[in-house]
Formats: sequence, structure tokens, C-alpha cells
Amino acid sequence: MTIRVDLFKLQPHIAGQGCLSVKKWQGGHECLEFSIQRNQDGHFLQGDQHWSNSPYWFKVAHFSVGATEEELETVVGPQLIDPVLEGGANAQFMIELREQGGGGYSDRGVLKPAVGLQPSSANTEEKLPEHKDTGELPPPPAPAQPEPAPVVEPEPVVEPVTPQPDPEPAPAPPAPPPAAPRKKAWLLPLIIALVVLAAIAVGAWFWLNKTPAAQAPAPEPAPAPAPAITGAEACTLESMSTLPELTFVQTCIKKAPGSAELLEIINVAKANNHCGVAQRLYANRAQAGDLPIAMAYAHEYDPKFHQASTCFAEPDKATAAYWYETILSQDPDNADAKARFEELKP
Repeated sequence: MTIRVDLFKLQPHIAGQGCLSVKKWQGGHECLEFSIQRNQDGHFLQGDQHWSNSPYWFKVAHFSVGATEEELETVVGPQLIDPVLEGGANAQFMIELREQGGGGYSDRGVLKPAVGLQPSSANTEEKLPEHKDTGELPPPPAPAQPEPAPVVEPEPVVEPVTPQPDPEPAPAPPAPPPAAPRKKAWLLPLIIALVVLAAIAVGAWFWLNKTPAAQAPAPEPAPAPAPAITGAEACTLESMSTLPELTFVQTCIKKAPGSAELLEIINVAKANNHCGVAQRLYANRAQAGDLPIAMAYAHEYDPKFHQASTCFAEPDKATAAYWYETILSQDPDNADAKARFEELKP
């Protein structure tokens, strides 16, 4: 059974804070952990609020039972609220909840932030404490304590000081007698003239005996730059095998292939075990509104259409329902997506 996860505002609302509510969870309440993955690029939210392709598990020691006793709740802070809200209204996220360690019960679903949630930057009254990545969700901030009234100390009494008479200045010492004139003052100019003549002679000797400077070697020609990838090569298997995964996806998407052509490229990626490329191409174009790509992506997870492969080993009803729901958000009259969503939705 797929869980339903909502991110509600606290009452009263505090910017950067929220309530994570989980429904239809069949496991226990203690020692749980969850990961959040955005569908834009398949990256996971990390403890320091950035996104990476490696899963990160937020640990929750205890979930509280909600008012209706049908949901589990825990308070979350800017560590989760801020990066989720950065994606905007069109961002979509998958959340997986499991028992800590990954050896027990687990389930997953779509994370739905409530309207009106605000990031911590909207809090103008107080600055939230800086979060350090410990793997635990930060508790809500404690209410501010009133500051004690300042103690007014009496001003010290300054006693008048009787001015003292200035001391009489000491008599100035007598001026020294004038120095006797130097004798033989004509020696200094003579010495300077001899030094100058010696320097001129040494310089002339070096000038007459210097050797010609060796010619500097000609600079080597700079290597020619590597040829740029042309549009025809942007989406080939060779580029897929040589370029970094993200670079290939960006280059290929920039070429803007049609839906049919892109499906062929995805099939090549799947056949050659470039699973990350296939996932990124699917997600990028499906999120951009390419309905045939979104439908094909949903079929990869739909048990009715699933074909096992290295990249899509198991069907996943929740993920398939998510992409069918994405199609319906852009094409509400799509009968195929509507029928499959009704059958797969939690």
C-alpha cells in the first residue's frame, strides 16, 4: 500500500517549520527514517540542504500519532522545508519511509507540500538556529524567554578636585660652544671623484668584453583545441559512453530531438546499461510537458506494461501513478492516463 505524505503548516504558522504527516503507514512509530527524491533530476535531498544522486536518510526517533489516529506526525524545520520550497509550485517529490537500517518495513509515496508554507528566510522576527548535519531532524525552536529588565546603577558622586599650581619650568641648559671647523674638507670631493672614475672604467671593460646574448628559442605552437561535439553526435552511443552523464543529457536535450527520436535514444541507453542517462532523459522531458515521454515513463513502472530490464527491474505502482497524474495535470481528458491512474492510485 502506498503511503500518503503531506507537509502541513504549523498552527500558529512559523516560517521554516512544518508538520510532516504520513497516512496509510503499516509499520511501527519508532526509529524510522525517510529519504526525499525530486523527480526533476532524480536527486536526493541531503542533510546540508543540497541535492545529490546518493540517497540520504533523515532519521526520526519517534513519530507522534495524529488527532484522527490515522496518521503519524513529526515536526520538521528549515533543513527540509527550505530546499523543498525552492523548487516552486511545479516541483514534485517522492518520499520513502522505512525502519532505520533498511532491513524492515518500508513504503513510499508522493510528498505534497501544503499551500502557504514559507521558507525560513521569511521569518523576520527571529533568526532560526543554524543546522548542523547530524542525521536527525531539528526540533522546533523554543519560545523566546523575556529579557530581564536592566538594572539601573546610580551615578557615582564625583568629588571636586582642588587644582594644584603648575610647577615652575626648569631653566634651559646653556648652549654648547660652536664646533671647531673641520680640517682637510677638500679630501671628500676627491674621494668621490676617484670612485666615479673607477666605476666608469669597470663598466667600460664589461661593455667591451661582453658576449652576445643567445637567441631565445621560438615558442612551440599551441595544440589545436579538441573538436566540439556537433548536433549530429550529441545523442549517439559514442557520446553516451565518453561524456559525463549530466553533460551528455544536457547536450542531447539541447539538440531538442522529437519524442520518437528521444525514445530511441532512451532505448539505446537502456540496452547499454546507461540507466542514469535513461532516467534523466525521461524525467527531463516528462517534466517539461512531453506527454508521449511521460506516458512511456509511466509504462516503465506500470505493472500492466512493465518489461523487466537492468534499468527498470521492478514495477512500481506509486511511481507509475505519479506520472499518470502528471499527464492528467496537463491533459485532463487523456483517457488512458485517467484509467490507469484510477486503477493505480492509492
